[in-house]
Amino acid sequence: MTTTGTIRTSDPSLPERLLDLGAHFTRHHDALKLISTLKGLDLTKAVAEHIPVTQALARGSLDLRQRLDSASGNSPSWQARCAAERLMQLANLAVLAADHLGTAAGLSYKAVHHRPHLAKAEKHIECAKQLTSLGAVDCLTAAGLLARQLRRQNLIPAQRPPAHTAAQHTALHTVAAGHVVINQAVNKPLIERGQEQLAATTLRSLESRGLISRGHAAFPPGFERLCLTQDGIRALTAVLEQPRSSPPTTSRPAIRPTAARSAAR
Repeated sequence: MTTTGTIRTSDPSLPERLLDLGAHFTRHHDALKLISTLKGLDLTKAVAEHIPVTQALARGSLDLRQRLDSASGNSPSWQARCAAERLMQLANLAVLAADHLGTAAGLSYKAVHHRPHLAKAEKHIECAKQLTSLGAVDCLTAAGLLARQLRRQNLIPAQRPPAHTAAQHTALHTVAAGHVVINQAVNKPLIERGQEQLAATTLRSLESRGLISRGHAAFPPGFERLCLTQDGIRALTAVLEQPRSSPPTTSRPAIRPTAARSAAR
């Protein structure tokens, strides 16, 4: 059931699934911010309980990679190859993050009696945050690549782009990238540094149309995380299909993680 009360009659497209995966990366990052503020056995318990969440991100990334490979066939397009590479990188980064959290759980338990271990545990938690911090951005970029390619091949249903202003288009992109929280005290958006500022009225207009919603932001206290609804994901996917003045970059820093052998453990 969608936010407007209509029944979804077809499975989400690959670009839509990518945007949904990006939202999971954002929630994961928020949770790690909160976990990093805990101490003692509370920290140990929270870290241990979050490891399966991180591993699920790896499995989700690999699952989408497999779906993409199946849809692309033996001659994948340049866009499909770039999206597939991003998904493989995300899977490996999530695996490494889970390994860091496993180490942090052990160190934080030792820190209950030997405090010097706490600083080491905190460093591993910070590494896990950094490894997965760009997950939503990468999913958004990959979704853009695939949306245009699949539309040209008639592999996703025809969909008329919604009538949005330029500011609303920007807001949908920024929310999907995990860059927006709302200050509950003054009901104003807080945008990550380096991102284009958004007017509160623009966000309220998208909320009223059921395209974005608020959820608890694990950090900082007193803020709500803005995320796309299922209708918002479909609306943004339709926007992503439109030509842009310049193609999105597909380069990332080189990484050398162990293959995603432990993603499903």
